[in-house]
Amino acid sequence: MEAFVLSFLVGCLSIGLLYLLWKHHPSYGGNPAAPAFPFVGSLPFVLLNRHRMYEWTSELFDRSTILTRKIKLVSSISYSTIDPQVVHHILKSKFDSYPKGPNFYPFFADLIGRGIFNCDGSLWRFQRKVASYVFTSASLRDFVVTIVNTEISGRLLPALDASQPHPAEVIDIQMLLTNCMFDITCQFTFGADPACLKSAKLSQPHVGNSVATDATRMGLGDDRRVDMINDVTEKISHSKVPDHIVQAFVCGFQDALQVTAERFLVPQFWWRIMKWLNIGSEKRLKDGLAAVENFTTFVIEQSKRERDTNRRDLLARFLNLPEVFPAAEDGTLQSDVCGDEQEGKSISDSFLRDILLSFILAGRDAVVSGVTFCLWLLCLHPRVEENVLGELRGIIEDRKFSNHEDVGDVDKVGTFTYEEVRKMNYLHAVLSESMRSYPPVPANVKFAAEDDSLPDGTQVFKGTRVSYNAFAMGRAARIWGTDCLEFQPERWLNEHGVFEPANPFKYPVFQAGPRICLGKDLAFIEMKLLMASLIWNFEFALQPGFKPRLSYGVIMLMVNGLLVTVKRRLR
Repeated sequence: MEAFVLSFLVGCLSIGLLYLLWKHHPSYGGNPAAPAFPFVGSLPFVLLNRHRMYEWTSELFDRSTILTRKIKLVSSISYSTIDPQVVHHILKSKFDSYPKGPNFYPFFADLIGRGIFNCDGSLWRFQRKVASYVFTSASLRDFVVTIVNTEISGRLLPALDASQPHPAEVIDIQMLLTNCMFDITCQFTFGADPACLKSAKLSQPHVGNSVATDATRMGLGDDRRVDMINDVTEKISHSKVPDHIVQAFVCGFQDALQVTAERFLVPQFWWRIMKWLNIGSEKRLKDGLAAVENFTTFVIEQSKRERDTNRRDLLARFLNLPEVFPAAEDGTLQSDVCGDEQEGKSISDSFLRDILLSFILAGRDAVVSGVTFCLWLLCLHPRVEENVLGELRGIIEDRKFSNHEDVGDVDKVGTFTYEEVRKMNYLHAVLSESMRSYPPVPANVKFAAEDDSLPDGTQVFKGTRVSYNAFAMGRAARIWGTDCLEFQPERWLNEHGVFEPANPFKYPVFQAGPRICLGKDLAFIEMKLLMASLIWNFEFALQPGFKPRLSYGVIMLMVNGLLVTVKRRLR
């Protein structure tokens, strides 16, 4: 008995001693920036905080005296930074030394293949130059405005109006926005309308609910309202795809995107084994990709046969590139737009598929994230919401002095024009402030292509993963000041109330340097059109005690959705 008690006491003392040694060891428990254990590194803490990964990493940076953290997971060593100088270094100064890298490609290879977001080097430069040419077109911008306004007035507002007979009905506005943006991005990229908000079709019963309040105020009857929306819809030339192919694509793409995001949450060998065995989530991915392939093949082949000159979507624009640039006798592109590396090579159907799916991937959830978190923050800050409404009232008031004859056009009923969007300085500031705290892409990973020394003196070896944490950057007092946790859109406005952007390496929400997001301006147009129309037409109220749970994946969304009640705004 005495021997047992003695052994127990010695064991307790040993454990206590080991704990104290671990707690105060500078490489383990004594490291506030990256607490770790021998052999396994920070893996136990990562697993423990898996449900709140971004909040936890932000807390680690707050406790740390340095802005670049070394992270050890078993035998793997990586670095994460919130230092704007280091971000500038990896995104611009040493851009070629920090590609996405071969370790990143496999995660997205099945979904977007060699698309612009999943490649480096000459292949990336080729896509970047071609996409830059397409995205700088004013006609593309006008096309986006038309699509978004038509979707808002014909489907989104009617879907919200449908809840008016039941004012206590709770709506997941994030899901509604996801369906809305899927319609928009599919029309924008492939010229096909999946009609995910089909319950609010462009028919009189829905239209009568959607814009009745504003149109009646302008003296417009039901027939006139229907005609206005149909007139704009007819201006959008769509690819004619059988419903069963479209619906299979909608479900297949959703499944493929979800499984692809889940790959980042498990060891790579695990999902590779499941893929080889064709079981579980990887089987679901394979089935979903089959539907995606069927849709993209049909649309691309049909578009190449018909060559509809009235279509303005990305697919039609890419197919018309040989008509814009000189072509050789074999039909291949011969232009410096394609770069030396791709000269004489045509864009294959599979490559075109990868490019267009990449834009759907980037364009849908990023805008949904930006608008969802912004709506939530406005619900929490009525002062800011009232300021937004004040800006919109001024824009609506200016319409009375407009000389344009299309005041009653669908773009003016419940929605806004591009020229009006340009005047929304305060709303632009609100969205920027929202994404500072809740960036759609909360972190971005690069891989060192060679040994390097970061500006803060950190030594990085070839093959090491280096990431910047945009989520933690937006909450760092050392970067944004002591009021970094406050929602202050005014920080983005100058003394004249005009929006002024922040240094992109301090605010890398849309990346920075050579890889800065080509669709940034279009994304802001979409977000401002959605936010302005929603706030101008409706009041949103959160459920008591609601707090969002942040998803961990490629795009940050609310795991529990954004549950609200909706009421028509009375003026």
